[in-house]
Amino acid sequence: MAARESVKTKLNRLRWHSKQGEPVPVNASALLRWSEAGIHFLLASVLTGAAVFEEYAPFGVALVGAAGSGTCGAAALLGAFGGYLIQLGFADGLRYAAAAILTFAVSFAFYDVQALRRPWAMPLLTALLNGCTGFVYLSQEGWRTVDVIYFATELILCAAAGWCYRQLLAPMRAGRTDTLSTPARTASLLFLFCSVLLALAPVCLYRDISLGRCLAVTAVLAVAWQGGCAAGTVLGISAGLALDLAANGVPMYAMALGLAGLAAGAFSGGRKLRSALAYVLVNGASVLWTWDKGLPISILYEAFLGSVVFLLLPQVPLKKLGRWLTPAVPADPDQAAQQRTRRRLEDTAHAFRTLYETMRSSFRPPRNDNDVATVFDRAACQVCRTCSLRSQCWERGYVTTFNALNDATQAMVERGQGEPGDFPAHFSSRCIHFPEFLAAVNRELTALLYRRQYNSRIQESRWAVCRQYAQLSSVLEQAAAQLGEELIPDPVTQRKLQGRLALLDDQSQGSAFRDGRGLLRLEVVGPAAAQLAQPQHLGSLIQLLGLPLRVEEQEEERLVLIQQEPLMAVAGVAARKKDGETVSGDGGTYFKREDGTLYVLLCDGMGSGLAANRESSLALRLLEQFLQAGVDTEHALTTLNSALALRGEETGGFTTVDLLQLDLFTGDGVIFKLGAAPTYVKKGETVRRITAASLPAGLEQGSAAVPDRTPIHLSPGDCVLMISDGVAGPQDDQWLRDRFLQFKGDSPKELARDLIANSPQQATDDRTAMVVRISSRQLS
Repeated sequence: MAARESVKTKLNRLRWHSKQGEPVPVNASALLRWSEAGIHFLLASVLTGAAVFEEYAPFGVALVGAAGSGTCGAAALLGAFGGYLIQLGFADGLRYAAAAILTFAVSFAFYDVQALRRPWAMPLLTALLNGCTGFVYLSQEGWRTVDVIYFATELILCAAAGWCYRQLLAPMRAGRTDTLSTPARTASLLFLFCSVLLALAPVCLYRDISLGRCLAVTAVLAVAWQGGCAAGTVLGISAGLALDLAANGVPMYAMALGLAGLAAGAFSGGRKLRSALAYVLVNGASVLWTWDKGLPISILYEAFLGSVVFLLLPQVPLKKLGRWLTPAVPADPDQAAQQRTRRRLEDTAHAFRTLYETMRSSFRPPRNDNDVATVFDRAACQVCRTCSLRSQCWERGYVTTFNALNDATQAMVERGQGEPGDFPAHFSSRCIHFPEFLAAVNRELTALLYRRQYNSRIQESRWAVCRQYAQLSSVLEQAAAQLGEELIPDPVTQRKLQGRLALLDDQSQGSAFRDGRGLLRLEVVGPAAAQLAQPQHLGSLIQLLGLPLRVEEQEEERLVLIQQEPLMAVAGVAARKKDGETVSGDGGTYFKREDGTLYVLLCDGMGSGLAANRESSLALRLLEQFLQAGVDTEHALTTLNSALALRGEETGGFTTVDLLQLDLFTGDGVIFKLGAAPTYVKKGETVRRITAASLPAGLEQGSAAVPDRTPIHLSPGDCVLMISDGVAGPQDDQWLRDRFLQFKGDSPKELARDLIANSPQQATDDRTAMVVRISSRQLS
């Protein structure tokens, strides 16, 4: 009674929420349980229509046995009971409905018996109960030899189906996320798929065109295109046998689908249309070979419809299917150590991030000692305390004294010291100790300015250290993320690589992977590694894959190839020092990182000569080390700026930074600037001028010291020009843009020399020009 009241109360509450227009609260775990029950109900309803030899349908009973005794088992029983009575009729369906009821009753009554929890216990018991009801039912009509064979086959299929369904459904009910890559679960999934095909085979889309057979064609094509000949043939034969059992038992569909899957798998990894055409042609040949054997002509229409559906399938789920079909690659022995290192880096990064947040929250501004009024108060305490006019100035004439000191404050603070003329004449003439008072005010003002400077430097130093902790945390997090990147197997490329290795040596093994960016990585182990690294064999592999490759690692019997960038850069540099100097204050360099990122740097130190050269060389060296180590560019520039600012407190130097970062795989890039001269980007017949608003590195700290960031995209034929301020100077740079616009990309170095030679600045400053031209890399 209490349970009924509880249910009634819940229903009334739901009804009230719906009337009020309020959202109805739903328990997530309850919703998940009901979803699982719904899946069992629908699956049992569908499987009741899966019949072999036209009248044996044990698969619904097998699902009830695999579903257990809980909510999912009850849902499966309801689905099987209704499905059998609807699809088989009352007389034939009653036999299987009774077997399903007996199976659920035994499972419910003996759910705590340990013996029934073994993998084969309930499947065998389900087959036994189904056999008991079937024996009684079939004994009424007598037993023929063929009936005994069919009945024994049904019992075997019932037990096998119960075991396979249990392998798939038990982890789902337990809330586990077991992988489907184990052999047992892969075979179970194949059995379930064939069972569904049995149920859908009698469903006709139009006349004799079967929905189940169209679905089988699409599945075989998808698996063959991603998994190759073996996977396509296995699925084709399995699905064909299921369709044959649904018909007359003669293995005609197994032959047709198996051969067609083998033909489609021969074109795996290529264009989908080729696999589909191969399937349709071989399928048509199968019909011709069995013209008088009973294979229906409708299989041609079904092959066509299934192929069209396959061609319309998106690439993403097909790629996931290919990764699932790929055999498991043995784990690298160093993978566990790599994961431990990644976790330690993450923990260390988290610790530094916590330290940064703790320090930032603990910083407080210094006690307010910046009020100029304290200067006069302290000076008065020193001079006016023993003065005979103290009461007249600071008590009776307080307002007059206050106004006089207030009038002198602005000029005194701007100058850094007070002078007699800053004070009104009535005040300076009345004060009998004015020289002593003015000297005391200047001493206190100097102390105040020193305190302000000291507090400012303390705050800047604290924030600089705090930012260093934050940047160090970001660097460690980035390194941990790179260690955690997983390589995704590429089965299509691996088969092509293995075929090429078979021509060189039959003992070598090759594997193909894609990283997080989708870039290819090949690893070859065996005697063929040394041969494959030779230019002629490597060129043949490049032509086969259609991708540029380069050698990353090479040992005696091991070779690692990675995908090379489709874009390449040609750089030209020209420089000239200022007259009278032994070295130039400008510095530039360019390099490419292993991930295909190009960096071009140009730094201009303050002034000229040795001092400027030291500043620019230091900035170049630090930036290159940061960037080569994989540090984010913006973090590297911020760290450099903080370091040069702290160093500049002693040396007083600074440097401009002009940095081009370009991804040679995509052409996407960014231009970073810290007080640098304009950069020019030529695309077609236009020249874009990119300027900076930030200060040079070393002049500013804090949140304001952020580099200017301008995204760009470069294509083959585009050019970038980076110059120091000595090339164009403060004058109009139209001459430079016109000359750059006329550049056809033939020789970047000649253009750089021409700009240096024709600079209107002549030799009054250091001059450097760097020209970068982007072009396509040719397959070789």
